[in-house]
Amino acid sequence: MVREQGLCNRLEEVDYDVSKKLALMCSLNKSSVLYRILDPILYFFEVIGSGVPSLTLSVIGTIFASQYRLFCFNFSVAQVFDIICQFSIKNVFKRPRPTYHHNNDMFFTHGPDKFSFPSGHCARMAMFCHLTRKLVSYDSYPNAYNFGVVVFAVIAASRVLMGRHYISDLIGGIVLGILEGVFILDFLWIM
Repeated sequence: MVREQGLCNRLEEVDYDVSKKLALMCSLNKSSVLYRILDPILYFFEVIGSGVPSLTLSVIGTIFASQYRLFCFNFSVAQVFDIICQFSIKNVFKRPRPTYHHNNDMFFTHGPDKFSFPSGHCARMAMFCHLTRKLVSYDSYPNAYNFGVVVFAVIAASRVLMGRHYISDLIGGIVLGILEGVFILDFLWIM
């Protein structure tokens, strides 16, 4: 038992140390050129990965896009399911965000979103990538899937670079997103 606690504590320390070293934006002077270049780019990806734009667009599509109404509806249901899963898990773990994280500049955080584990951005993007891979023919649209994976990778990296999450939060979010994608396709997706 003691040996397992030692391993868990060591993994937590490594997670903290590596995540802190990668949290570039927390160590830069806000008036530096590099900060002024990276901050709007990383913030843009924070907003894109937040789910607010995609949920808004899918609800609008459900209402107005008759040709894609069912797909947009399914996509909206998937995102609501994702939010419920994330908030539930964040409420169970209640892991605080990194101590070096600047809380006052986060986009659209409410309730359980103040907690760190799992990364909601990574869960959402992993779910999107899983759904895309299963629903869209890779042979017909390889660039669409590849583009999604690149955006997902940039969003995941931005979460650590901005000091919003530990690396283990990203891993937890990715696992959650894949599991959500599997569940959604098996039980919630209407064909």
